[in-house]
Amino acid sequence: MLKRKGPYSEESSDLCIHDVAQPRPLKRLRIANAACNPPFRDILTNISSEILLRILSFLSSSELLDISPTSRRLYRLALDPHLWREHYYERFVLPRALRIPGFRIGGAGGTRLQYSARRAVWADGRKGRAPNDEFLKESTKNESVDWKRQYKLRHNWARGKCAVEEVSVRDASEEGEGQKRTLIKVVEGIAITADSESGLRAWDLRTRRPTAQRNFCEGDESDDSTPTSLAVDENSSATEVDIIVGFADGSFGLWRLNLEQQELTRRYRHEKSCNGEIIAVACGHPYVLTATTAGLISLYTFNRPATAPPDDITNSASNNSESLSYGTVEQQAKPRDVGTILPAPYLLTSLKSHTTHLPIALSIRRMSSSVSASIAYTFPVRNGLCIGVQDLLITPSPDGSGVDKLTSRLASTLPITASGGVDTIQTHGSRPEFMTLCYSHPYLLATLPDNTLVLYLCTSTAKSLSLSSGIRLWGHTSGISDAEITPRGKAVSISTRGDEIRVWELEGRVGGSSIEVRPTTRQPSDNTDSPTTAPRAEWEDRRNWVGFDDEMVIVLKETRDGRESLMVYDFT
Repeated sequence: MLKRKGPYSEESSDLCIHDVAQPRPLKRLRIANAACNPPFRDILTNISSEILLRILSFLSSSELLDISPTSRRLYRLALDPHLWREHYYERFVLPRALRIPGFRIGGAGGTRLQYSARRAVWADGRKGRAPNDEFLKESTKNESVDWKRQYKLRHNWARGKCAVEEVSVRDASEEGEGQKRTLIKVVEGIAITADSESGLRAWDLRTRRPTAQRNFCEGDESDDSTPTSLAVDENSSATEVDIIVGFADGSFGLWRLNLEQQELTRRYRHEKSCNGEIIAVACGHPYVLTATTAGLISLYTFNRPATAPPDDITNSASNNSESLSYGTVEQQAKPRDVGTILPAPYLLTSLKSHTTHLPIALSIRRMSSSVSASIAYTFPVRNGLCIGVQDLLITPSPDGSGVDKLTSRLASTLPITASGGVDTIQTHGSRPEFMTLCYSHPYLLATLPDNTLVLYLCTSTAKSLSLSSGIRLWGHTSGISDAEITPRGKAVSISTRGDEIRVWELEGRVGGSSIEVRPTTRQPSDNTDSPTTAPRAEWEDRRNWVGFDDEMVIVLKETRDGRESLMVYDFT
């Protein structure tokens, strides 16, 4: 059926004819003015560098990195140290400074600091050097701080990003299975290693190569000494490092490393002793502190007094000692001078204990008018184990020719359990065993076999010494092999097996949150691929020791066949 059409409209017919007859008008051309034409050169060329730096100062660190590849000029300006110094202070220095009493924040959102305390605090984390130190004068004249590099370094530490390399220090040998492992200490980019085969060696951590080496025995001396403890004087000058090594036969020796000449010089070698092997040492010229397996602590000085002291002065170090502390014993015979650079030291005092257990940590630190020789030790009680700290405060004589005055202070913790909380009483009668103990005033850090750490804060005044309640630190998923902490509260811990390394920032924090280090392996220079993830460590390999400085973490790895190597984790 045909559909009916609507009525025909003449008006609609006219519109259709009009659309077909006349095409659409073309788009009108826009004739731009000559003043609006794009310039022939970059606009930034006419802007001075001072104005550009002022503009870049409002950008964040990520925006600076994004804008730097756009041109050579912006790349050069984005590297300006003043820009990165502001970002460095705002992210890393300001939060730490605001936790110090005496600092005040400026206006709203401002970052200006005003310091009203007496003692200066170094913003870059220096180890308390005085402003008139020669090292600071030389560094100010010869060194310019690369603030972008420092920012990147601290950023990598905060994220756990680093590159790992392996450096072999001792090959596997059949007759070396019963020998002691290699001992290591790290100070300012230098690794000091000590072992019975190669003696004392210094390694440059930047080039991964040894720079100096010296045997322990010289001339007709017997070569049966095995090193059992190692320490360095961190307060040495910028060009020299003093080293002390303790041996299994009860002797110890002092060496000096000249960084400019890359040479090791033996300064003194102490004779053997019948008190057992030396398990811990500490040095801070002119004082030396040693500990033996028999529980004997000896404090020496190389500044010999003009006259011999009476017995009451020598024994004054432990007149106020309790049953938990080391008791004073009679003075021993003075060591024989063997004709080395340093004369035979003078025995200031000796402390004896029959109840202490390993581990033991020793330290010597300098103060404005005195020196503190500290002993951190563990001792058993009915409900578990406790940690004690004994400070021997050494006050030098005013004229330098008399006898140093000694005073002793004690502090201890409550019993500690390995499976429960800190400062709680055990009910099952089992005693925990501390794996490691490190003391770097004011922080005392201990590791437990339940994959945790315990942190204590030591408060020292002119008349008293006290330890805070323990803070349990969680984060490790396997047994902790070793840990180290600095006076600024930065600590690194490592698991015995596997490749778990954790970095702790404990300064001013009640709880402990750690960052797991995630290393990558370096690619050869001809390979343009990005760094790959480091291979998983073999379960049979053991991590026996950990140490670190501002740029690197050093781990001593021992394979199943006895080969030892240094794992260098570079955060630069």
